[in-house]
Amino acid sequence: MIDKRQQVALYIHIPFCDRRCPYCHFYCFVNRDEALPLRYCENLARELSTHADLLQGKISSVYFGGGTPSALTPRAREFLCRWMCEELGPFLQADAEITLEVNPESALPDTLDAWVEAGVNRISVGIQSMDQEVLSFLGRLNTPASNRRALELCCERVANLSIDLILATPTSSAGALESSLELVQDYPITHLSAYLLEIHPETRFGRDVAQRRWTPRPGEEQAASYLSAVEYLGSVGFEHYELSNFARAGKTSKHNQSYWAGTSYLGLGASAHSFDGSQRWWNLSDAGGWCEALEQGHSPVAGSEVLGAAQRRDEEILLGLRTCRGLDPHWLQGRRALWDAWIGAGYAEIAAGRPRLTPKGWLVMDEIAPVLAQSEDPYSTHRERRT
Repeated sequence: MIDKRQQVALYIHIPFCDRRCPYCHFYCFVNRDEALPLRYCENLARELSTHADLLQGKISSVYFGGGTPSALTPRAREFLCRWMCEELGPFLQADAEITLEVNPESALPDTLDAWVEAGVNRISVGIQSMDQEVLSFLGRLNTPASNRRALELCCERVANLSIDLILATPTSSAGALESSLELVQDYPITHLSAYLLEIHPETRFGRDVAQRRWTPRPGEEQAASYLSAVEYLGSVGFEHYELSNFARAGKTSKHNQSYWAGTSYLGLGASAHSFDGSQRWWNLSDAGGWCEALEQGHSPVAGSEVLGAAQRRDEEILLGLRTCRGLDPHWLQGRRALWDAWIGAGYAEIAAGRPRLTPKGWLVMDEIAPVLAQSEDPYSTHRERRT
């Protein structure tokens, strides 16, 4: 149950896509039911209303993700924008950050204007690359030309603009990376997310790799691409504040910071997840079934779990390690030899008394986190005896 005293980050999942990217492991699909988008948006409003008594004036950020929110049908978009203007407002804090994910091919003047007039003040554009060969490999509908057109349109409408890039695909080159990164100097981009290409077994890329149709870039090449991006973005004034995220001063993502800080968030829509600080729950991963549950007055929740002490410990480690803020100083107690070894290897450092990973360390975070989780604080037993 969301605590009435806490601020909340709101995620709204729009699962519809014009094409499903072969690397995407999120719940989304190419819709063939003309009535479903409007019906889906009506049920987003219905689901939020079930939390009305807990959320008044508490929502600090809203994130419309997907899928492709910018590609909703006109009637569905009109409904959702009207709902934002007329009904979402009372739930929002005065300085709420409201982000819309946009794919370049669906970034159109009329479409963007409707969202911005409804309250969107931050746009995240799925550029992925400025190299056509890379975009073709990724199965994207956008092109370098449509990327630039989308950025120009978005820059005219919001002052807070983010882009997504995918690094180290098999077709990437140093020139492709450089041309993509240079966008931050060509446009007033305030935030950038850069991800190494991940291969998930349930995706088409996962099946391709399993069948040896193509091979991912070697680990050392992926690391070099990532560290090149880190160096370049740092040289042009971007703070590397999280594993994959970079921002101009004062432009970090308020919404994503909520996730990394372990605070409450509420997810609306099919497959969306929520968290109240101790319990996590998730919705049905079927748009039709999710709609039907809400229309019949039933809960759309598919499952839940209460985090035990070990899970909370593991999450504290993982969330802390992935940010530049790092971990609480108590994670140094009795573990100094571990941290000294990681510092000597260039994987970690101590900043303002807090242990944290360096960009080189972020590349091996999945190896460091379990070691830290299994390490024992020699003072914990003593403290427990005294209480």
